[in-house]
Amino acid sequence: MPKLKINIFGEGIEVRQLRLDADTYEHWTEIASRKKRPLTDLLLDPFFYYQLKDNRFTSILDLDATVLSGVLDKPKSQIEIWFNRHKVLKLKPNELFNELVLFPLYKVDKNNIFNSNQLETGLYIIKKEIGLISCLELEIDTNLLQIDDFKFIITEFKREQFLSDIKYQNQNLNLVKNDTVITYQTGYEVE
Repeated sequence: MPKLKINIFGEGIEVRQLRLDADTYEHWTEIASRKKRPLTDLLLDPFFYYQLKDNRFTSILDLDATVLSGVLDKPKSQIEIWFNRHKVLKLKPNELFNELVLFPLYKVDKNNIFNSNQLETGLYIIKKEIGLISCLELEIDTNLLQIDDFKFIITEFKREQFLSDIKYQNQNLNLVKNDTVITYQTGYEVE
């Protein structure tokens, strides 16, 4: 079967909306006030989870959260589509985000998980990174690849647009690997 592979390089973002139960939130807020640090700073500190001595939480990845990530619309970013070990298309994200074209070249859907006017209450962790954002693969049935079979899903968070997902004939592609370096990480609470 032919293999479809998509490499996404450049500057990426990960938005993590944490969902803590009331008891855990209250307990961790007390710890943060004793240490005289904001709770969001503690959540980013790996030693915080070690000091908790709770086997349920070993890192921020163990917390229940809604996570969206993708490649930002920056000059360094690019998307490569490979089919049967041949590069068939290389595009920049600004070609997807440009809404002022007469005839759109690609199918683009907007994901409104984060309302741009007002965010839900909760804790948010934002991470920016650079490198291989994701390498996606899918085995397909046909030997013919058409650009109309792709659907690019765009998400907006705090006036920054990013490509959060790519589907081929409404199928999700499998994440094979990613290799990034974190350039910026922060957290804040919306009350």
